[in-house]
Amino acid sequence: MTALPSHVQELADRVATGHGVEVLELDLRGQGRGRVLRVVLDAEEPVEADVVELVSKDLSRALDEADPVAGRYTLEVSTPGLSRPLHTRRDFRRQRGHEVSIVRSTAPHAGSAGQGRTVAAQPERTGDPATPDAADGDPDDGTSSIRGVVVDADDQAVVLEVEGSQVAVPLSEVVRGKVVLPW
Repeated sequence: MTALPSHVQELADRVATGHGVEVLELDLRGQGRGRVLRVVLDAEEPVEADVVELVSKDLSRALDEADPVAGRYTLEVSTPGLSRPLHTRRDFRRQRGHEVSIVRSTAPHAGSAGQGRTVAAQPERTGDPATPDAADGDPDDGTSSIRGVVVDADDQAVVLEVEGSQVAVPLSEVVRGKVVLPW
């Protein structure tokens, strides 16, 4: 990865903000004619394709005018997509109302019981999505999985609706999370 002048980040941020989105990632990869300036956009709500297109056109124009990157490169503007891993409060908050699957560490953490806290009643443990699932988590490696709809997330935990109950999973226990696709 090639270092970029700070002016490139400023241009990308200004253009993205003008379209109601933000720059999640910005990097220049490759060498010679194969260089790609990759810009990944994100927002609180899903980013529509027409917004990606507008940002791409406006950013291309701004980069051509300012010419902050020497040499040739291809501009690639995209979004992280549905398969991006979920780790942080912000990642989970953006998925409110959507079903997710979380692989969590079952090893005890400082200040944590290792099982999360139930916000409402504890879900039934037999055959429910809160029970460890060998396909996603593995008790032998100290992980289990839970599946539910994201209700909210803060700096400490993500709250899921699991079969009518709310279960808080401490972010410190999240190994990885992903959106459950409807198909």
